[in-house]
Amino acid sequence: MKRTVYLLSSIVALAALISFSGCGKDPLKDMTPEESRIYITNHDSQANFKSYATFSIVDSVAVLTNRTDTAKKALTDYDKQLISSVSAAMQSRGYTLVDKAAKPDLAVALTRIDNSFTNVAWNPGWWGGAWGPGYWGYPGGGWYWPSYYVVYQVNEKQTAIDVFDLKNPTADNKYVSVWNALWRGSGVWNTDNVASMVQASFDQSTYLTNK
Repeated sequence: MKRTVYLLSSIVALAALISFSGCGKDPLKDMTPEESRIYITNHDSQANFKSYATFSIVDSVAVLTNRTDTAKKALTDYDKQLISSVSAAMQSRGYTLVDKAAKPDLAVALTRIDNSFTNVAWNPGWWGGAWGPGYWGYPGGGWYWPSYYVVYQVNEKQTAIDVFDLKNPTADNKYVSVWNALWRGSGVWNTDNVASMVQASFDQSTYLTNK
């Protein structure tokens, strides 16, 4: 009788565990579009951001794709929102927006990246794991599973913000990028998400300020 009760208790506990696990959130499948977005920021550690006072921003957005050899410029509603949001964020950090003819300290460039990749993956077969044929009473050095190839295509849209130092060109007249941000993930080309994505990028770049 005790054994029967113990078995039933185990089954009930197992069922409860399965039920609880089923309610858990899958970290990959159940991510929201916002949770899937990644904001990568980088900066020149030698740059003194308080030494810059003015900036100018592009009047359109460059569109790069690996399907053509040349870039084009665009000014869609998304691009207008991007220009406006980045400009506002820079001004909130104490920088003054000026015309590019006024010799600004910083130049802000904006780029949308639209790339497609076709790849071939090879699955060599691995089934069997730690259970070698000897476990089953058969001789042999391991398992064999016929390999196969999978062809898949990836379409990825990204957005980049680059801030260049115009005050301090290098000896060969090149201008160094002192800060950049890259957005990846679902919805990065959605106009409604631009303001929050700009905010997220600047929030993790507290050093980018003239205050």
